[in-house]
Amino acid sequence: MDTENIQKDIATAGEDLFQFAIHRGDMNAILERLPFDMAERRVALEYEIQLLRIIAVGWAIAFFLSDSALKAPLGNYFWEQIRSFATTLSTSASLSVGTDIDYFSILKERLSYYVKALDAAGDVQQPATAIGPAFAGMCGDREDACAILAGSKMFVHTIEAVREYLGPAVSAED
Repeated sequence: MDTENIQKDIATAGEDLFQFAIHRGDMNAILERLPFDMAERRVALEYEIQLLRIIAVGWAIAFFLSDSALKAPLGNYFWEQIRSFATTLSTSASLSVGTDIDYFSILKERLSYYVKALDAAGDVQQPATAIGPAFAGMCGDREDACAILAGSKMFVHTIEAVREYLGPAVSAED
């Protein structure tokens, strides 16, 4: 077993997944297709959809690598990258607004919120059916069809992209 190459592969995959999690291109594509009148609404959706995407990448790593020896090292690498990113954002935002902001704590709170939403949904075939309304609730209106659609689409897109990316790693373990 070539531990050095495995560590390099984990670092590469962790960085790729981190970059994917913070990339805004497809988030904006989803949001631009939704009919929103008020600018404040768009701001809340953009903020929450970024958090959902990061959480969905982390969740997908744990889910798709559940029986893999790569789960812990890749998950740890990913979340450390997110922690570092969140620290930078927190510092910058805190200086701008003059109050302490801890984005990593916000991410942990959202993760707990979405896990509870999945748990409350029971044995659903499509987790997005629980995530969409939960996302809309975070945006201010659990019944908002546009927000439900945006959250569901982002969750499904993110999960599928991570599954596709991790596919070779999961297959290699079998």
